Amino acid sequence: MTFLSLLHSGQYRGVLLCGALLASGCIRLPFFPAERPAAPAPEQPPQIAITVTGVDKRVANSVVAHLSLSGRSCKTPPVYLRALSKRGQTEAQEALHAFGYYQAEARLAVTLAQSCPQVTVTVSPGPRVKVSVVEITLLGGAETDPAFARAVADAPIKVGQPLEHAGYSAAKSLLESLALERGYLEGRFTHSELRVDPAAGSAEVLLDYDSGPRYRVGELRIEQPTGDVDEDLIRRFLDHDEGSPYESRLVSRYYSALSRSEYFEQVEVRPLLTAPEGGTIPIEITLTPRDRHKFSVGLGASTDEGIRTRLNYTNRRLNSAGHRLDANLRASLIEQRLTGIYRIPREHPVDEWLSFNAAVGREDVDTYDTLEQRLGVMETNRRPWGWMETRFIDLNRQSFDIADDSKTTTLVIPGLRWHKVTADHPVYPRRGYGLDAELRGSAEALVSDVDFARFLVSANAVYGLPAEMRLLTRADLGASWSNGFNDLPPSERFFAGGDNSLRGYGFEDLGPEDADGQVIGGKYLAVASIEVDRMVSEHWGIAAFVDAGNAFGGAGSSTGIMVGAGLGLRFRSPIGPARIDLAQPLDGGGGVHLHLRIGPDL
Repeated sequence: MTFLSLLHSGQYRGVLLCGALLASGCIRLPFFPAERPAAPAPEQPPQIAITVTGVDKRVANSVVAHLSLSGRSCKTPPVYLRALSKRGQTEAQEALHAFGYYQAEARLAVTLAQSCPQVTVTVSPGPRVKVSVVEITLLGGAETDPAFARAVADAPIKVGQPLEHAGYSAAKSLLESLALERGYLEGRFTHSELRVDPAAGSAEVLLDYDSGPRYRVGELRIEQPTGDVDEDLIRRFLDHDEGSPYESRLVSRYYSALSRSEYFEQVEVRPLLTAPEGGTIPIEITLTPRDRHKFSVGLGASTDEGIRTRLNYTNRRLNSAGHRLDANLRASLIEQRLTGIYRIPREHPVDEWLSFNAAVGREDVDTYDTLEQRLGVMETNRRPWGWMETRFIDLNRQSFDIADDSKTTTLVIPGLRWHKVTADHPVYPRRGYGLDAELRGSAEALVSDVDFARFLVSANAVYGLPAEMRLLTRADLGASWSNGFNDLPPSERFFAGGDNSLRGYGFEDLGPEDADGQVIGGKYLAVASIEVDRMVSEHWGIAAFVDAGNAFGGAGSSTGIMVGAGLGLRFRSPIGPARIDLAQPLDGGGGVHLHLRIGPDL
């Protein structure tokens, strides 16, 4: 009889039931021991308490750490306890020497209580030795290296200071680590001495450091198992300069450039410090590629746009030359836009790209409604002093309704844009500034419907203040000229109001008005803001601000300077502060406005 037939006959149903009960844990057999909870970790036995008097806490802690009695159990045998106590006076004095107390006296008293012995160390520190001489002599390449000159000037042990052996050791470590960072692989101390004269209360620091020659950047060895990206492109990301003086920050710079390229999932950069070749240090880089395709979905909100969504597709690597394709669909209550961008890396692909773009979009705000189609080409280039320059030319066609005017305008718009940011922190700076400037225009000679020129400059600055406060300032200044203002689409006119302009007013609700009181935009823009914020906890802060300005000129009548003021909350997020502001227009023209936005300060 087969096993299945036995089951059907019912002869083994009891066996199955027993097995099920065993599996469920309802019954257990002796040879299947029950699982028992893990035993709690044994408690640490009480230790001898040690008290040090006569010196500050830092010195006292060092004395305790040097005593053989430290960490001993209360059950230490009395004979062993007496032996450790005899050794304790010498140990305490050696610990005090490290802080310059060479004439100190230390007395140990052990109280044999029933529960646990108590140890008291009474210190009479006496006069403290001070540093009278610091002589640091540099030999080899370090002798003319400005970084070593700065290190000697900033050495953690100086004439006139109380002697601390830790400062002497730190001075030596500083020179050794700096030598390694800057490629002096043969560096060594030819003489290092700390002379102490306890009777005179003085100490001399004498260091002779021979750095030897400075090694240079050697061969760049790239390991890329799949070979998905041309090695020439990888090298352009690195700005690798073989033969230049070596410094360790190259490693972090190479890692950052390749990681931010989005081509690679894993990046390993290894300088071969232990295997130099002919006075150079080869650098090995191992790369693991990322997935070619990337999809992302975003959901956000701001008072300018309301709820907004974003769908994005990126092909990170269309070919081995690193060409990239981006497609973006953006939708909010006031704007819907579809954009496609084809990007080609240039000579310095960290920030230099040639881009071909196309977009179609609709924008519907209180002051205008526009439907736009755009084709363009754009190139970014590095410029001196940290500036980035963008050259572009767009073919732009817009059908728009503004006030009682409806038009369709076609423009060919060449332009230049400059950008620079300097800050002590990329997301939460306490000192820094950002500058943006753009010059654009069109001409009927370029098959455009209207001649115009437009210039806009925006500046932001952050200044650290006492009491953990910051002062944030912002200014936007713009001017334009045209031979037919009414033919200009809204995107080429100036408006004011909104989260990033004049808080207290709606998005682009301000500007010159026509005879019916409808905003039609202006030829000029002047907006300024001043804000003070302060973090009151690790993540939350408060702010107070005043914004002022407006758009002026053009075919409409000026509405004058508008001012908004208010208070806000700040929340520190990984991508910059989230801002929640309540702003009141001071011209009496409306109630309190809520403003929401998120992003870096600069």
